[in-house]
Amino acid sequence: MKTLAKEPEATAPFKKMLIPVDFSEISNNALEYAIQLAKKTNSALHLLHAYDLQVFMYDPTQVSPAEYDREKEILHELEKLKKAILLKNPGLTVVHHATLGVPVDEINAYSKKERIDLIVIGTQGAGYIQERILGSTTSLLIRSAKTPVIVIDKEVKFKNPKQIVLAADFQKTDHKKVLEPLKDLAKLYNSHICVLNVYPHVQLLPSLEEIPEGFRLDYYLKGIEHTFFSLESNQIVQSINQFITDHDIDMVAMIARKHSFFSRLFREPLTTKMSFHSRVPLLVLHD
Repeated sequence: MKTLAKEPEATAPFKKMLIPVDFSEISNNALEYAIQLAKKTNSALHLLHAYDLQVFMYDPTQVSPAEYDREKEILHELEKLKKAILLKNPGLTVVHHATLGVPVDEINAYSKKERIDLIVIGTQGAGYIQERILGSTTSLLIRSAKTPVIVIDKEVKFKNPKQIVLAADFQKTDHKKVLEPLKDLAKLYNSHICVLNVYPHVQLLPSLEEIPEGFRLDYYLKGIEHTFFSLESNQIVQSINQFITDHDIDMVAMIARKHSFFSRLFREPLTTKMSFHSRVPLLVLHD
């Protein structure tokens, strides 16, 4: 009698998610998004508060003897936050940690040490002082992290990502390494991936390198519903915004690398470049 070999069970993606928290409205909204995603993936939530006392030296009113007990206070707040999460979501695993240091550096170090699969962070969650002195923690993180990052604006609420746009430039990519998180999400939610290439007016035809890369991407996405789109425009974000509206997009995915579509995005004015992910979550992948 023949016995059929048992197929290996599919492992859930994102076993560990890191959420940088500062107890702000923006941070709490990103945490709520992560909680909803964790329910689907059974991920462990790692809450991290990284603080830098030097930031407050620029404003004497912010300095007090209590700053020296700050870590103790933060840990107390993190414990309260953990209890509140578990009260509403008793099946989740929640870990919390506080550390002294530059937030971006500490987030990246913790992510590497704990082998985090996904970082979920809110925009402008570091507060006014850090925004002015250190620059945007979120902007710095999505360009320096080795771990995939989902950026959540305070207006964004969780929604199953049925339609995901991948803003692609068809540069050579290790698809399995870079796009695996996107593919995992698409499988998890049965998403449709819209592969969008926005090319400038001066580029009339795809280059010899771009054509085979497009075929490789198509092959890698085999088994996942996907469609390719091309738009001719010099305004990247404006084009993505219009595409989001026209196709009822639930999430934007981009690959962060120096000489690419993504680097062009960060050369656009601040008010423009950050506008699209205030409407939908931004998944940043790293080459």
